Amino acid sequence: MLFRRATLVGLAFLSLLPLSSRAAEDTLSAAYGAILRGDTEAGRAALGELLGARSATEMERARGWLDAYHDLVVSRETLRNQTFAWNAEQSQAALRDGKTFLALSFCAQAAAYAKEPEEFGQEPWVRELRERCLTAAREHAQADRWTKALSHYAVLERIYPKDQELRKLREEAARHARLEVLYKDEKSLNERIKGVDADLLRKAVRAINDYYWQEPDFRKAALGALDNLLTLSATRKLQKFLDGLANPVTREYFVNRLQALREEVEAAGTFTYQDLLRLFNQVADASRESVDLPRGLLVVEFMEGADDQLDEYTSVIWPSDARDFDKMMMGGFEGVGIQLGLDERSNRLKVVTPLEGSPALEAGIQPDDLIVAVDGQSTKGWSTEDAVKNIMGPSGTKVVLTIFRPRTGEELVYTLVRRNIVLTSLRGVQRVAGDPNQWDFMLDKDGGIAYIRLTNFLPRSGEEVSRALADARRQGMKGLILDLRHNPGGLLDVAIEVISNFVERGEVVSTRGRQRTESSVPVSGKAPYKDLPLVVLVNEASASASEILAGALQDHHRAVVLGERTFGKGSVQHVRPLGTGDARIKLTTALYYLPGGRSPHRLPDAEQWGIDPDWELKLTPKEFRRVLERERETYIIHNESPDSANKVLSDEEREKVLRELKGEAKDEEDSEDLPPLLSEADIKQLEADPYEAPKADPQLEAALLMMRIKLAANTPWPRGLAAVSRAAAR
Repeated sequence: MLFRRATLVGLAFLSLLPLSSRAAEDTLSAAYGAILRGDTEAGRAALGELLGARSATEMERARGWLDAYHDLVVSRETLRNQTFAWNAEQSQAALRDGKTFLALSFCAQAAAYAKEPEEFGQEPWVRELRERCLTAAREHAQADRWTKALSHYAVLERIYPKDQELRKLREEAARHARLEVLYKDEKSLNERIKGVDADLLRKAVRAINDYYWQEPDFRKAALGALDNLLTLSATRKLQKFLDGLANPVTREYFVNRLQALREEVEAAGTFTYQDLLRLFNQVADASRESVDLPRGLLVVEFMEGADDQLDEYTSVIWPSDARDFDKMMMGGFEGVGIQLGLDERSNRLKVVTPLEGSPALEAGIQPDDLIVAVDGQSTKGWSTEDAVKNIMGPSGTKVVLTIFRPRTGEELVYTLVRRNIVLTSLRGVQRVAGDPNQWDFMLDKDGGIAYIRLTNFLPRSGEEVSRALADARRQGMKGLILDLRHNPGGLLDVAIEVISNFVERGEVVSTRGRQRTESSVPVSGKAPYKDLPLVVLVNEASASASEILAGALQDHHRAVVLGERTFGKGSVQHVRPLGTGDARIKLTTALYYLPGGRSPHRLPDAEQWGIDPDWELKLTPKEFRRVLERERETYIIHNESPDSANKVLSDEEREKVLRELKGEAKDEEDSEDLPPLLSEADIKQLEADPYEAPKADPQLEAALLMMRIKLAANTPWPRGLAAVSRAAAR
């Protein structure tokens, strides 16, 4: 498949060359042009002919680049075939053994490597597995084991991504599972609805009516609100602390009333925002007459169901969410500066890395340290959310962390003073030795190729990029690979600030909405790097401001975009207060449009969305994990000291200690002595794939190849590259 695509692209390119260019096959530009359009095979052959007549060192070097990339392409195809065959074989064996979910897990892994995924999904044994899994999921749902049902539907969707019935089943299970997690006990419920009243709902609905980007479908919103409340009523775990739902008589009355209201909504000729407000009053009356649910709970779940039917980005920020939302928007928080995770071996809280310029880093807390107590309270059974709530706090206050260091077996106590932590969003190739706040940006020092990864667009990200570009220039930058993969977006004005480094004039983005006149935003006009060769990496997790940046650079013919089609989040959200408290509504008010007139936003049932790369190169799951491993390792600040008074534990000693620390807490669904969907032996079997991906990043390697050839040939990026690639793919 890879070779076929390369050949097609090469033929398309050659057909576009003028006759004089075809005749001049002894020029490097023709060979390099083929490579820049993704045709490594044609470029390799052309260079072979050139080397017969000219043996310049530059051409030999280029031949080495192409040979290395060709070897990577071949090894990727081999790995894909081996991985598919192994997972398919394991899936069928598990199916014969009656291990349905294990078979499903292997099958989903195989589907990711199938050359024709839709055909694979129709193979008889895969269809048989599907039916068994659907039966198992229904049994879990009937027994109120919604997390297990959700797991079945979600993994099945990986094999059948276009199956609408599966999507509906998965969404229903997700609604139940969400409620069980969100309201695990009465304390959680009270925290969630604190400060919530019906006035917030009225203000939120009016804001939607006044400012939503298109005419709101309030009938659809009403049905979503009622469906969410019906799900709430049917979630049995909530009956443990909601007496009205526990009573079958009052519950039946409430459910019947909700269903009757649903029929009325469907039959109504029109349905306005006033009708939605009246509907809530009817729901509140029905609750008061029967189950007597807390008014705050009715408000929250009514609005959650309604918002979901508008779009996935419109939502109410309830008072209990305000602190986390502000932290996300401000790009900082008050705490000690630790990125937290859960250690798989011990189920205890783990330090992924101390953050730059933080109290934790200054005190000597290290990656992989386990936090076993906070202020003397054991963290056994804590989630990362529990840890965040207890470790964060106002600047100037103290927190005591008890740390277990698996590497040495030491238990250490740190008293840290909280302060404001400013998050950073920029990474380079590696941290400068001895200074974790500085980055080495040179990916190819001899070639002058720099690499900058931008993780999101925070308030200070524009300044970070400017400093990084200046540092990279001092380090010898002649070309730049800008990595926007996994970047979820952020502040639009910061994205425009970044674009303005590379584009001297013209529009970056425009917005259009129902209540907003069309407006456009130009670049600043400075562009200190307007001639810097640029490749932008994107993938399906690049969203929002990332898509604006990549799309604007592409439309201005300022960069080659490489990777996978982006996420498709091209909508404008405005945050509006709902009264004088902390509650707000994040409301979609317009769509973004790029300089070429397209919007990257993905509308329901759309065939086109996002930013299509000029050179499409998809990663397999194994390769994707390797990329994440590299990114994580690059980010971690390694401050481990070799001078510990305790000796370093052996692997056996370390595993023994970690087993002793391991918590015995079970998933609530597993507390009934039911086995988990996958046992430890099953998980080991899933991870026993003998075919490992090399420690390489194919997308970055392709970008590096393109930049090397670009700099060596000193040719402009071909403006028609994206159009040629898409035409050839058809």
